[in-house]
Amino acid sequence: MPSAEPESSSLSRALDFLSDWTLLSYAVWTLLAYLGMATGARVSILVPAWLATVPLAALALVVLGRRTGGPPSERVPASGEILRGSQRLGYLLGAGIALALVSAVLAGTTRGQAWPVVWGTAVLAFGFISTAALLRPERAEGTVPPLGRLSHLFAVCVGFALAVMSLFLNRGSADDVFYVNRATATAQLNRIPVRDVLVTNEQVDPASGVGLPVDSFSALQGAMARLFDVAAPSIAYYVTPPLFTFLAVWALWRLLRLWASRATTVCFAVGVAYLLFSAQFNLTAGSFFLNRMWQGKVIFVAWLVPTLYVLLTKWLARHDGATALLLLAAGVSSIGLTGSATFAVPLIFATAGLALLVRRYWPALALVAGAASIPFVIGFAATRVYPLSDALSGHRYGPPWFFHSVFGVGLVCALGLLGLWAAPWLVRPGPPALIAAGIGAVTILLLAPGFLPALTELAGIQGALRRTLWVVPLPAVVGLLASVRVGGWMGRRWSVAVPAAALVALLIGFGQPLWDSHTQPGQSFWTSRPLWKTSQGRIAEARTILSRYHGPGPILADEPIMAAISLVTVQPKAVNPRRWYIRLTGEPQATKEERIRLTAFVAADTSELPRPSPQQVREDLTHLQVDLVCVDDSLQDVIREVEAAGPYEPAFRARGHICLERNDSAA
Repeated sequence: MPSAEPESSSLSRALDFLSDWTLLSYAVWTLLAYLGMATGARVSILVPAWLATVPLAALALVVLGRRTGGPPSERVPASGEILRGSQRLGYLLGAGIALALVSAVLAGTTRGQAWPVVWGTAVLAFGFISTAALLRPERAEGTVPPLGRLSHLFAVCVGFALAVMSLFLNRGSADDVFYVNRATATAQLNRIPVRDVLVTNEQVDPASGVGLPVDSFSALQGAMARLFDVAAPSIAYYVTPPLFTFLAVWALWRLLRLWASRATTVCFAVGVAYLLFSAQFNLTAGSFFLNRMWQGKVIFVAWLVPTLYVLLTKWLARHDGATALLLLAAGVSSIGLTGSATFAVPLIFATAGLALLVRRYWPALALVAGAASIPFVIGFAATRVYPLSDALSGHRYGPPWFFHSVFGVGLVCALGLLGLWAAPWLVRPGPPALIAAGIGAVTILLLAPGFLPALTELAGIQGALRRTLWVVPLPAVVGLLASVRVGGWMGRRWSVAVPAAALVALLIGFGQPLWDSHTQPGQSFWTSRPLWKTSQGRIAEARTILSRYHGPGPILADEPIMAAISLVTVQPKAVNPRRWYIRLTGEPQATKEERIRLTAFVAADTSELPRPSPQQVREDLTHLQVDLVCVDDSLQDVIREVEAAGPYEPAFRARGHICLERNDSAA
């Protein structure tokens, strides 16, 4: 299966090595973190042990790379040259493109009302295009010209610019109440917690979308915070985003270097534009990029998924030791980044496994199956101890809901779907075409009417299964659309540049930029300086309260303030940092209801009404052993109720709030 990247520069080789080194090093950390979770080992011991392995990981890559002897140097056919002289393939391709356009337009405009038609035309489009792609000869006249040093330098500059940009966007994420709190706990406790540290001291199961305490990335942020004696959110918000934004951009460049049949730099530029203007929903590609690049699941989508496809493409081309090691490392790293890797990563590996299975390359297939099984086995084992939980369970959603959550709507959706179906033809023949066809086949199965709804019934989760569609590297397949050459009369350069410019213009005109809110039009996330990715006012209030309160009991305040408290410290606790997570903890249902009732009681937003009765307030405060209640000073009736509910007395004021502390001696 010949497929080679055109000759690379020393700069690109160095950055490829950096990305691979990061992947292998993080895999080692994940294994050590799991050992620490199992034994309760101190982070101050785990970190030096891990740092000692980092140079060994680099050495292993160097040694295995030398044994491999460098990338293969075979001539790579440009797919656009192959159609000549093959009329039947032309008919197949033409029919497939026409059907792909119909499917993309319907998907982008109907919002699921005609899903059987969307899916049916997609099946035909994918079948025609992939058949034409896989039947074409792998060799033909014409080669992809080597990429010059300026092309690699352009990718570096784009990556650097977006890395800096990540520091000046402040798009808060409610999920940080879980992720950053876990990093803070690791730093402050000097160990990696396994059970809940959000509202209890590991007394109940953790609050998580799928209930799997397999996250080692937040633990790494906390470990680094402890090592350098800084706050864990500072590592999460100042260090992680620029580093992994650059690596994510470079991963896209690496993948397109292997896949694009022409105009690689232009394809890359369009792929980046898609990332910047596809932030329509919480799970679309633009929302899983630099504006949330401190969460493991976002890093998984933006960096690890394209990196996996780079490794799988190389593995199909040649079965070398360095790629084998990195594929195994990717399996370990994936589950450390997100519990969703349990089901997403086996699907990604299946895209290459299908080709190996058909061609009966058993040793190579065994390696792919083994790497794919790592996150599945770890995730499945975790579910035996921590049962799956999902706040969306019980709701019934059809395939369009799963699809649009990730692909978006309108033009963004249409371009993603069109790129997906066209990818088997647009990529180079050989391994790239085989993997692109595998991606399409897996996606067709996932989107089949009734498949994902049936899977939700079997697995008992629903919201997380949208993430199975992470199998599609959307920025790459949309970028590949720029390799389509139209209007040969315009000349070679203009016939590519004009369509690419049109794609970018359409994305700018009809897409959703990641620096603007998709829920509150007109709200911008730009800031004049790097900040923690949350409300600065709430953080200031939380710090003021914590500086004046020294009791051990939990703090009750408005929910945004309690969320800020959970980012800063794990002791004292907040009563309810986020009710979404409260519903997913392992606490008794009565205790969850107490937390939610008290949150409604002190809420400054009157939409929280009806508030609980004074008797309920008294009982809930006593049962939860709340030691401090901070109330907006405009809510005088609430303040009086707190004073009447038990031995609470005004202790201090904190930025427009009156804080009443329990005084048992006054009882």
